[in-house]
Amino acid sequence: MIEVLCFAHVAEELATRSYAVAGPQTLAALRADLADRGVSGAERLMFAVNERYETDTYLVEDGDTVAVIPMVSGG
Repeated sequence: MIEVLCFAHVAEELATRSYAVAGPQTLAALRADLADRGVSGAERLMFAVNERYETDTYLVEDGDTVAVIPMVSGG
């Protein structure tokens, strides 16, 4: 299983800070799943796999941890 950690509005919209999904799957598939679950702005989310930022083509394996990180801005 892949552990998915949720932060900020993602955690609020899913009403959970983490959940598990079956692997392997690409981050693009995970992004699509988040959009299907109703997460707003899924197309702008960033992903870190095992504490390293990765792109949509990255294949996540069972045992990996994925952090779903919303875009942030400062000012």
